[in-house]
Amino acid sequence: MSAPDPRAVDNPISAIFDLAEDVNREAPRLRKLVWYAGVFVGIWLLLDFVLILQNIIQSFVLGIVLIALFALGIWTMFTLRRLNDFLNYYTLRHSVILSIRQDDPVVFAPQGSNAVERLRSHLASRNPSMTVAIKTDGQSPAVLKGKSGMLYSFEYYLRSRSGPLWRLFGLGYPGYQLFIKQIDQAPTAETFWSMVRAVDEVCRQNKLPPSRAIVLWKRTEDQDLQDEAYDILQRSLLSLQHRTRSYNSSLELIIENQDGSYEFIPYIADTYLSASRAQ
Repeated sequence: MSAPDPRAVDNPISAIFDLAEDVNREAPRLRKLVWYAGVFVGIWLLLDFVLILQNIIQSFVLGIVLIALFALGIWTMFTLRRLNDFLNYYTLRHSVILSIRQDDPVVFAPQGSNAVERLRSHLASRNPSMTVAIKTDGQSPAVLKGKSGMLYSFEYYLRSRSGPLWRLFGLGYPGYQLFIKQIDQAPTAETFWSMVRAVDEVCRQNKLPPSRAIVLWKRTEDQDLQDEAYDILQRSLLSLQHRTRSYNSSLELIIENQDGSYEFIPYIADTYLSASRAQ
């Protein structure tokens, strides 16, 4: 079957989604090719290192060539790692956009005695793997120590330890942290900055990246989000440096309206084993 003409476009919007679907279908195969290439380059680096030790004294010119090839192999490994990170980012981003596209336009809070309990139930319903963790591993309320020694309070905190390989080399599972801070008044710019500072302090203390930080606002009819606070929310970013990589997560405002509906600014799809994006 011949490929369609890439210049032919009927509906640009639907064509973009179709193109994203095509790329997403190819992503697993590309990731496998990247893995094969990484194994090949890794074996070559070991062999090249042995050849360098054997020939650096006997033949200076050959030794220089082998060292140059070794450096090229190291650069190739870093390039393959960045390509793999891009594929992981793209597939995650695609799945999130697709889930939002297929989601209900209006989401209502489940039953619960208070806003935090209702939000916890909502998060568990969206991700069944979090159900047990939310019931058994979370702290409500939680008082956590920051890097400076100050104590910060949250209405709910959930933590999953990182893997040993990540702690040593930055590879594997980086752990998970969920912060929920409830407010009753309309949030201000200082509200969001305070949340960012608190989460940043705790993350630097326990050396785990921030996975999800939520400001929960139970809004009344006469309250509204000001433009300045909205701008700060959109620019708020939680970050942790670990082993030359930066793990970033956006601050999220979840509004529970009087009619029981939720608003998400921004909408963040989450899984218990997911982590903030490594840059």
